[in-house]
Order: sequence, then C-alpha cells, then structure tokens
Amino acid sequence: MKSKKCGREEILSKFHDGQTIMTGGFAYHGCPSRLFDLLIESGARHLTLVALDASPARLLHLGLFDKIIIAHAGSNPKNLELMASGKIEVEFCPMGTLAERIRAGGVGLGGIYVKTGIGTLAQKDQEIKMINGEPYMFETALTADISLVRAATTDNYGNLTFNGTARNSNPVIAMAGDLTIVQADRFVEFGEISPSNITTPGIFVDMILKNERKEAFIS
Repeated sequence: MKSKKCGREEILSKFHDGQTIMTGGFAYHGCPSRLFDLLIESGARHLTLVALDASPARLLHLGLFDKIIIAHAGSNPKNLELMASGKIEVEFCPMGTLAERIRAGGVGLGGIYVKTGIGTLAQKDQEIKMINGEPYMFETALTADISLVRAATTDNYGNLTFNGTARNSNPVIAMAGDLTIVQADRFVEFGEISPSNITTPGIFVDMILKNERKEAFIS
C-alpha cells in the first residue's frame, strides 16, 4: 500500500473555487486548524461550508464562503452581522439532523426522514411522509467535494483514532467527502493501532498532511 502522507503544496492544489467543504469540530474542539490555513492560502472562493457550528468562523470572516449549512452560528457579533447582511446565505439545520444528513451522504443514502421540524417553518416546501401514522419530513443527504478532518492518531494509510470530543463530527465527515484530507497529531506505524480501536478506516481517507511541526491536541 502507498502512504497517504502529502506535503502542503499537493494539498493546496486540491482547493478550487465553488467547492463544497465539510469540516469537523465543534466548539473549536477537533478543528483541523492547519488545514484551514491551507484553504485560506489556496485562494479558493465562492465556497459552501458544511459544519456543526461556527468553529471555522475565521474562514467566514475572510469571505471564503458564499453559503453555509450549519446547526449553530454562535454569538460572535461578526458572524451575526455577516448573516444578517445577506453576504452569506445560511441554511440552519438541527444538529442531530445535520449529523445524520452527513452520515447518510457518507453511506450512500439519498436522505433521511425526521420528525424534528414538523409543525414549524422548517416544514415549508419539504416532502412529508406518513410512517406508522406519524408525519416525517424528508431531509436530503449531504456530501462534500472535500472533507477536512482532525484526528488524534493516524498511520500512513489513514486509519484514524480521535480523542474525546474531537470524535463529535469528524468520523462522519471523513466518510462524506469525495476527497478526505486529514490533519493528525500523532503518526504511528501500520499495525500499531489495534483494529478494535480504529474509528475511521483508511478506506475513507485520501490524503494526510505531513506533520511539519508539533501541535498540542485539544480534545
């Protein structure tokens, strides 16, 4: 098997205008900050962001994204100003529903039926299906051109483990990208990670950023 470790320039070349980018992390835990730096450096614009919350807020403030699909925008005044001004199109989605839409995309489903949002404005223009006598709303699956993932440990082939709350959305986001790029805090040899401890198998990982500097892991 060929190692999936890649240098900065190779990863930079993968970002282009108009892409949909998914990023792991919640409340700044498990965010692939070095990959954010590369996305900024690439100069790509007019992107769509899919994330659980506004942890990648600095990307929004730099004007990289035209649209975001998100569960929680945070209380940062600049975030709220951007959204209120209409400079960024915003699609809010309940967090559990958003995570399931991403998971559905990762396993090849077209979407999911949920009860969350029934009887609210979220129901407008959505397909409603009666299941066992109860109304459910159809939510489409989500995928991305590129998924950016933060892992605790990887081997050369992309078998990943995650620490603590960094396990929030990273594993499902790793599955849902056409191209999945990983920032890891620790590199080990193949076989050092017990198969029972692997959270994300390497089959879902395409590229791993070479660890050019040591960085403290935030769990």
